[in-house]
Amino acid sequence: EAKDRSVQAQSQMRELLATFIERLAQMDESSGSYSEQMERCADRISRATELKEITPLLEEVMAATRSVALNSRLTRAELQDLRERAEATHQEMDQLRQELDRASIQARHDPLTGSLNRKGFDEAIGREIARARRQGKPLCLALLDLDNFKALNDRLGHEAGDDALKHLVQVTREVMRPQDQLARYGGEEFVLILPDTELADGVKAMERLQRELTTRYFLKQKEHVLITFSAGVSQLEGEDYADAIRRADEGMYLAKRSGKNRVLAA
Repeated sequence: EAKDRSVQAQSQMRELLATFIERLAQMDESSGSYSEQMERCADRISRATELKEITPLLEEVMAATRSVALNSRLTRAELQDLRERAEATHQEMDQLRQELDRASIQARHDPLTGSLNRKGFDEAIGREIARARRQGKPLCLALLDLDNFKALNDRLGHEAGDDALKHLVQVTREVMRPQDQLARYGGEEFVLILPDTELADGVKAMERLQRELTTRYFLKQKEHVLITFSAGVSQLEGEDYADAIRRADEGMYLAKRSGKNRVLAA
């Protein structure tokens, strides 16, 4: 609806500008006609030999002047109205653009954690793959899953589970590089896009994130809660990213079976 209204507002703005220009042209035309009429009257007055010849010319000048003044006031009022309507339309277009920006963000981000959702991830990974291939740079994906998440929900409630997800996202944003992008892949599963990263460096980055998490608790029901995750890391090798996700997923499950709170290359 905001997009449709924005298109309508743009159309209205074009119409207002066209009308504005038309009125300015009419003012210029009217002014030109008035000047020509005054020149003719002045010429006739200069050639008049009797007062009775001048009187009707003066009346014509006065009538033309009053007409121009009236048209000028009307046109000025109309132009002022057009300006106000244009300003209101411009403000509406700005507001609609802001609404569209918010809608775009909501369409691509997880409402709970603020990380990318699946749609946002698909778009981001598509851009990063194209950039990596264009520049010949490595690209890694890390799939991570919170450990013992169901037990946390059962013991402290679903609100605590939500807080754990938000805590993970917050710590990730603080620890990882600005170019690293985090997406919620489903439930308590997240995927990290790691541009310009070799496989070994990707594993080290995830291990660094794990260490940071162990030093940062969050408080729930007066209890300091520690969360950990298991992760698999894969490097794209000219394949479809779905294959890289699959390999990272296999590494993550192997990390779970190996004792959790681990990172494995896949």
